[in-house]
Amino acid sequence: MSRYDVQGRLELEDRLRKTVQPEQGRIPFFTYTDPGVHDLEIERIFGRDWQFLGHVSEVPNPGSFVTRRMGRENVIVGRGDDSVVRVFLNACRHRGMTLACEDFGEVNNWRCPYHGFTFGSKGDFLGTFMGAPFERVAYPEGLDRDALHLIEARCEIYQGLIFATWSKSGPSLDDHLGNVKWYLDLLVGKAEMEVVGHPERWMVPTGWRLPAENFTSDAYHTATAHSFLSRLNMVKGADFGREGYHVNVGNGHGLGVGVHFDEESYFPKELEDEYRANLDEDQFRMLSRIKNLHGNAFPNFTFLVPNFIEVEGRRVTGLMLRTWQPVAPNQTQVWSWHLVEKNAPEWWKKLGKRMYTQTFSSSGMFDQDDTEVWEAQTRMSDAALYREEEVFLHYGMGMDLPTLDKSEFPGPGDVYDGKFSEEAGRTFYRVWLDRLLEAKK
Repeated sequence: MSRYDVQGRLELEDRLRKTVQPEQGRIPFFTYTDPGVHDLEIERIFGRDWQFLGHVSEVPNPGSFVTRRMGRENVIVGRGDDSVVRVFLNACRHRGMTLACEDFGEVNNWRCPYHGFTFGSKGDFLGTFMGAPFERVAYPEGLDRDALHLIEARCEIYQGLIFATWSKSGPSLDDHLGNVKWYLDLLVGKAEMEVVGHPERWMVPTGWRLPAENFTSDAYHTATAHSFLSRLNMVKGADFGREGYHVNVGNGHGLGVGVHFDEESYFPKELEDEYRANLDEDQFRMLSRIKNLHGNAFPNFTFLVPNFIEVEGRRVTGLMLRTWQPVAPNQTQVWSWHLVEKNAPEWWKKLGKRMYTQTFSSSGMFDQDDTEVWEAQTRMSDAALYREEEVFLHYGMGMDLPTLDKSEFPGPGDVYDGKFSEEAGRTFYRVWLDRLLEAKK
């Protein structure tokens, strides 16, 4: 279906309205790779929602920048000479040429390699003498500097995490994140954090929603897809993924918190004072019980503390942040960051990097399991596009489970005992559907 076929789009919206039934746990198979659905996602989700782009430690100085993606679009994340972090479409306002061609760097200004139009670190067109070569000859009437300002996204920062949106009038980042902020504090707010190296990137032949929903609500697959952990005696049993809590925090966000019952925290004792200074008492107690934590903030911002594993006589894990950038209905570019506490002891930093590399990096054991599944699901979704009858997938796990009260779990959201539930996944799809059927803002 062409994105410009108005009648075809109306028919697709009507089909989605009739067949996507999150509250009943029924999601039609065709939606994962249908080209028309993909076009709606690019326009109405990635063109409007808040998206994670990086961490402030990646742009530490005035003039430092990185290039990232918001859906299909390339953007510059840069710290201006006034120390403010901004996000710009990575396109010259003259002919649309890519302005910053490097992945990262530090500059006084951006100069287009095509015609030489030059822009300052705040996105301003620099005007006479610097803005355009031979400007007085080529444009004797002058140029409107304000009209040539780089296209700028709304940018806000939470706990060092940089987010941006193209929506000029949508909700604030604070409202968008909502209750998930309490849990992000456990990951990136407990201490001063920094990115290790640069984010990895690789392509996976899958739609972006499959991995996003996996981290939102799917702890159930760990017993089978990642069964090597129990076979190698790296965990106590095959049901290790169930112990803990499933949390539906609203706004399409969801997570699972795996807990242990040992007396001492698995996190470094050396960082306890910093953790206490940055977390409230409930958050600190929760952090002390964590053995793993997985989640996703709608639409495609994934966060993970992998299961602690003993290495060289020490329990260790490696914090991962990730985005799933849509390239095509069945193609996703993965961006993956490893973060560590800046003031952590060297053993924690060294072993944490090793654990990140071995578990959830482009070469990680878990990623090899997961990507094979997502590829196979995507191939079957492609095939389902040609079936006459509707095929539904089952998202009914945990539909009738009771929620816990605050005496049993202090964090916000609807919390369920055990991680085997798809309640957050159903909310993910309710928000997803509502976005696709929204009128233009």
